[in-house]
Amino acid sequence: MKQTFIESVKSGDVEEVRLALSNELLLDPRGKTFAEMLNYAKANFSNLFEENKEAGYEVLPKEQWDEDFLFTVKNDLDSNFSVEKLAFYQAVIEIVGKDKMASLDEEDKKTKMQTSSHHQPKGKAKRCKRTVSMSVATGGAVLTIVGLCVGKTLLTLVGGAVLIGGVLITINDSRK
Repeated sequence: MKQTFIESVKSGDVEEVRLALSNELLLDPRGKTFAEMLNYAKANFSNLFEENKEAGYEVLPKEQWDEDFLFTVKNDLDSNFSVEKLAFYQAVIEIVGKDKMASLDEEDKKTKMQTSSHHQPKGKAKRCKRTVSMSVATGGAVLTIVGLCVGKTLLTLVGGAVLIGGVLITINDSRK
């Protein structure tokens, strides 16, 4: 739930809360966050809903429901926030908002896939550590051999140190 919604509820701004609820279904027609917000508002307001008044529009058959009709229903709900009008608004948005629901579900899947690809499984992380430690040890061995062949004592010492470090890292990783 958004902090601004919680603050509107705490301040007792019933008009702002009603508007936030009707807008939430437009933003996310799946209704997950809406349901949480509605329950929170119901728990904190005894006057959240108004008495139902007759709608100022003709109810179209479901096959004709479109965005224009949705906004007509929403405007009526915003001017008379009743249980009945909210339920009808939800029914209309389920039909009209199907494409948006599918799009939001697809975005959620992509986000989950990106998040999971950043977190490698433990086995793969162990392989990466092993590969790094073996690479360090191999690099140290190469430096040591080159240092010996060229006759450079410093290069031989550095290579030997890196080789020993790589071996120690490999041993330490294998113990874990």
